[in-house]
Amino acid sequence: VVCSVSVDYLADPLPVFREIHRVLKPGGPALFTWSNRMFPTKAIAAWREASEPARLWICGAYFHYSVPGGFTPPEGVDLSPHAGRSDPVYAVSARKLAGPGGGANAKSEL
Repeated sequence: VVCSVSVDYLADPLPVFREIHRVLKPGGPALFTWSNRMFPTKAIAAWREASEPARLWICGAYFHYSVPGGFTPPEGVDLSPHAGRSDPVYAVSARKLAGPGGGANAKSEL
């Protein structure tokens, strides 16, 4: 699953991440990317007020808390092509785990 430049607008992200978990096969990846551009009137307050590094943490927390034990530890990276000279690009990814939180029978609340 790939979600580009939209995670900042999720008003209720945990059900979305649970649904992503539900549709992924074990080992399947989920990737969220964004830049520092947004529509401030649409982005959630926590995102607007967070620093760019803190936004990596926010997205990673969505993986962690949506399905406890269901994803690998999220990895956040700065993919900016020319740090300080171009628009930044950030990404957070994780993979669905097999097993108790990651099994095929995990329930979604969406």
